[in-house]
Amino acid sequence: MSFEVMVGNKATATAVKLARVQVASAFPVTPQTTITEYLSEMVANGELDAEFVNAEGELSTQVIVQSAAHAGVRTFVCTSGPGQLYMHHPMHTTSSRRLPVVMATVHRSNKGMQPDHTDLMSQLWTGWIQWYVENNQEALDTVLMAYRVAEDERVRLPIAVGYDGYVLSYTAEPVEIPAQETVDDWLPPYKQASIFPEDFDLAQSARGFGRGRDPQQGWITHHEAVLGAKPVIKEINESYGKVFGRKYGNGLTETYKTDGAKAVIVAMGSMAGTARAAIDVLQENGKKVGLVKLKCFQPFPTEDFQEYGKKFDAIGMIDRNVLPGHGGAAFTQIRNALYDLDDRPKVLQFHAGLSGKEVRVAHLVKVGEKILKAAMGEKVSLVEWV
Repeated sequence: MSFEVMVGNKATATAVKLARVQVASAFPVTPQTTITEYLSEMVANGELDAEFVNAEGELSTQVIVQSAAHAGVRTFVCTSGPGQLYMHHPMHTTSSRRLPVVMATVHRSNKGMQPDHTDLMSQLWTGWIQWYVENNQEALDTVLMAYRVAEDERVRLPIAVGYDGYVLSYTAEPVEIPAQETVDDWLPPYKQASIFPEDFDLAQSARGFGRGRDPQQGWITHHEAVLGAKPVIKEINESYGKVFGRKYGNGLTETYKTDGAKAVIVAMGSMAGTARAAIDVLQENGKKVGLVKLKCFQPFPTEDFQEYGKKFDAIGMIDRNVLPGHGGAAFTQIRNALYDLDDRPKVLQFHAGLSGKEVRVAHLVKVGEKILKAAMGEKVSLVEWV
């Protein structure tokens, strides 16, 4: 074990090296670019025994890691913003073929160079697992956990690890680097495995239109696999904590100072760190507001939020995204999760940090105060842009 002050992109590249990835492919796009530089340097100087493939565009990078995963090697790909959108088509194939590819998405807005979560949120229909991280240490840890989850025979799905561009990618923080030997013991070599039962007849199922088979079966199986990943994520998060001394809540969500709280802020990504400081201020002033960090967005931790809905009188989701004309992605999922509760809490929607707009502790203190007012029965507006 060692420590180094490093930027988020180097933390990610270091995790890729520790995971002994065998094929990585990328096309540089700001603010992901330095991941490709770090990996290129690691391969060139012999730190990482891998093929690093420079492609002509992001669509090709996804196809390259697909092929490598099919061949039975551990893979990595990374992108940002418009590159993530360009990669959309083959991402469907990666997940449909149940390939355990790990990808880092360094968030960049679709409406500018600065970060928000719309690049990765735009990929929800591709059926990848999606995790959002708060800081550089969590980026390194989460990439390592992603390989264990993705390659688990109970899951066999690709995972995207998202973190905020510039805010984390180019900002240096102290990061603990696990010993290579410890990682090797915890993360076994990638074992190629068929997802088909022994009696499966591939000729009867080509492209989902096999004779005598339900053409929807591919979607059914994929959907159930994503939902079924939740207990595996929890299990591997616990295992990582025991071995490396760090875990992140239950792997899906994490709470901060929620004991005795009447209301909670829900935040994702680096904004969760800002929210922690806001919670400290609120509680120092006697205001009973806590924090729920949403780490795993897909599969969505419905059961967690149903428990939070029973415990807290108001929940306020801060989305760093918006589906125009519809609303925030996480807010919508939280409302859906709480629908069947007999006694539902108030659920408030906040949009913040889009296109890199700065969100300060004072902003989130006001957010917490508004959620608390709703918890106390005051009438407040349910949607607000911060």
